[in-house]
Amino acid sequence: MSRIPQYKPDEFSSILDIDWTGKSTAKKELNDFFIEPLHILKEGKIPSRPHRKTVNDFIFITKGSIEKMVCSSIFGVEKGMIMLLPPYKIRTFLRYTPDVEGFYCHFSNEFIADGPGLKYLQDILNHAEILYNPTLFPDQVHQERIGTLLRQMEELYRQNQGFDLIRLYLFTLLGEIRHFIDNLPRPNLSANETLVFRFRKLITSQIQNLHSVKEYADLLHVSPNHLNKSIKNTTGKTASEIINESLLMEAKALLSQPHYSVSEISFALGVEDVSYFSRFFKKHSGISPSDYRKGIDLS
Repeated sequence: MSRIPQYKPDEFSSILDIDWTGKSTAKKELNDFFIEPLHILKEGKIPSRPHRKTVNDFIFITKGSIEKMVCSSIFGVEKGMIMLLPPYKIRTFLRYTPDVEGFYCHFSNEFIADGPGLKYLQDILNHAEILYNPTLFPDQVHQERIGTLLRQMEELYRQNQGFDLIRLYLFTLLGEIRHFIDNLPRPNLSANETLVFRFRKLITSQIQNLHSVKEYADLLHVSPNHLNKSIKNTTGKTASEIINESLLMEAKALLSQPHYSVSEISFALGVEDVSYFSRFFKKHSGISPSDYRKGIDLS
């Protein structure tokens, strides 16, 4: 059992109740690339279930705004802003304004493997990881060029003109974003900020197995007290709070899957005592796992 649902694009209908496959003019390529005007969200059910995807998820806002939870933090994306999320980030669509406009696009790593795209993508994601913020607010010049590229990509995709030219436009789009980042002041992380960055990266890969501050401190070669103090000074939260938030998000995502029992989810998250898992979930969410599941439309 995987520790959290990871949806392929042809399974997205269960996230927002939107028939993405019906909107694709080239259904066989849906799991590699898709682009659509952002008003498609108005057809979906908000908030979405917490989930991961098998593709990179890109949003550019030209009007209005949206709000997404990424891991356990909430980010607003407004006019002129972009958000780019890699597959491994857990995300939840929370809300959008009625006038929201822009573009939604997703693409697999394989789709951009032959060319400079993966290098551009990794540079962008590294910048976001350091700042722990997946949003960017490009200047007006970059906004205009990004908007032009997306309109061209959407038109080519809608006309089913093939993917070779779209792929080149996507390379250019990622290059534009990286060009904007390259001209920003370089983040000068303090020792505490660097430790928090490493801690958050560890949680992403280890939350299924490690739940105590000491376990993470050991991997980071610092004392639990030093780790807690550094994280508290940098984020305002304790290390335990961040661990618990991440574990709760994983649990919520798995509870949205009807074919897993509460005990199976508990074991998958490394909690062998199901009663303890239930108490943990209720303490941090306010309701029991069973009641949370009842509140989700699992049809």
